[in-house]
Amino acid sequence: MKYFIANWKANKNYQEMKDWVERFKKIYQSKKDVQTIICPPFPFIPELKKELENLENVYLGSQTISSFEKGSYTGEVTAVNLSGLVSYVIIGHSERRKNFAEKDEDLAIKVNLAKQYQIEPIYCIRDERDVIPQNIKLLAYEPVAAIGTGFNEAPDKVVAVKKNLNLKEGIIFIYGGSVNENNVKDYLATGEIDGFLIGGVSLDPERFYTIMC
Repeated sequence: MKYFIANWKANKNYQEMKDWVERFKKIYQSKKDVQTIICPPFPFIPELKKELENLENVYLGSQTISSFEKGSYTGEVTAVNLSGLVSYVIIGHSERRKNFAEKDEDLAIKVNLAKQYQIEPIYCIRDERDVIPQNIKLLAYEPVAAIGTGFNEAPDKVVAVKKNLNLKEGIIFIYGGSVNENNVKDYLATGEIDGFLIGGVSLDPERFYTIMC
């Protein structure tokens, strides 16, 4: 199984979201060995759930969750809120670590809360030094220098990082960092990369789908 994860980040308004999903539905064809995960901004999740529910092997994810379970935390979106809406959640993205000062302790709490409410974490690391919580199934390696810069990390370097991590058997290893339709086959050719966390290119449904093909 190969995983293709679209991280829209803080992009698109409501009409742009509607346009994206209509275009995607026209071209999408399910493949038994490909799983697609769409991670939009919070406000679009319920609408996208309705729009995508009949597409085989397409799932919804959240870009983050709160480190609080529930209660008087104005503005927070918790695992409780998202339970039943999303199947996955991105945790530990370098932009969250940098812009919101998220620490390893916060991220471990988020992982536990996600699993408690049957949401599978997609855990992001920047390099071999980042701590990986227990029981992580999907691990996304995103070197900071490659995120949104257009300078993707060489496939052999990505594979070397994977080997240095000494991952347990069964962990799904995902790469993210300026992945596009021109370089994705180089990563797949290594036989060591199980999927991709895709940012800017995922904002265009045709380009995103081309990567998946």
